[in-house]
Amino acid sequence: MLKSVIHGDLRNQIGSNACHRIRNIGHVPAVVYGPNTNTRAIELDKREIDNIIRNYGTNVLFDLQVDNNYSTVIIKEIQRNPLTNEIRHIDLQEISTNKPIHTTVPIRLIGKEKVESSIGVVQQQLREANIECLPDRIPESIDIDISSLAPGNPLRIADVEFGEEISVLNEPYEVVAALTKTEKIVEATEEDDLLEKVIEVPKEIK
Repeated sequence: MLKSVIHGDLRNQIGSNACHRIRNIGHVPAVVYGPNTNTRAIELDKREIDNIIRNYGTNVLFDLQVDNNYSTVIIKEIQRNPLTNEIRHIDLQEISTNKPIHTTVPIRLIGKEKVESSIGVVQQQLREANIECLPDRIPESIDIDISSLAPGNPLRIADVEFGEEISVLNEPYEVVAALTKTEKIVEATEEDDLLEKVIEVPKEIK
């Protein structure tokens, strides 16, 4: 797990007006919480947090410096503008590097091109896995091989072998992916209708 450092400043004011002013100066409002610390309202430099997420993803651990205090944190939630996708608010959780934590990681399907055809399409029904592991063992993604997927036999959590360093918290019956048959729909054309009329034989000739 890659690790970075980011600097934060305590916020003296909270509320929508204060958050609006923070965003106007190129910062992002955030909160930091943890089992052994009081919740703190802070602001982060937008360029720094954008750079970390762009390069390392949202499951990266990084050191947060507020004043002269350092703590290891992980991103728990990001609120974005639905139109521009810009970050509006971030929740950070302080963690201990020697204690397991709960988090989610994306599921990436491998071998999709080997099973898809003109008569079958892969439907990914589970895109994230809920896991528990030590902070430095959090994977960027969970790669699952579906090259042997067959119609009528969906791949479930119970069918997947995960590494010993993580515990998957999803229910065993949850479907990860399924191969669905596609039906070809043939529509009659105007030319077909005309042909049928030409070769139609009358029942009785007078």
